[in-house]
Amino acid sequence: MKFSTSKLIQFLSRHFYINPRLIAPQKRFYADLGMNSLEFLELIVHLENTYGIVLPDNEVDKIQTIKQLSEVMEANLVRVEA
Repeated sequence: MKFSTSKLIQFLSRHFYINPRLIAPQKRFYADLGMNSLEFLELIVHLENTYGIVLPDNEVDKIQTIKQLSEVMEANLVRVEA
């Protein structure tokens, strides 16, 4: 399954009530989108369950922006498909 940034934006908008127009690749989850650590963890668990992968903690800890999350997701999905 291919990762979809548009589905990520939909999830953030619907579940965390973030205006989709505010969600851009350079936006930071905590500072710009107003998420807290529990909400971020909920997002990670949702993505892991949806795509059937487990993101390494050391990679998740470094994620700050939408773009970084997209890159980590795509890299981990490639590993699963290979």
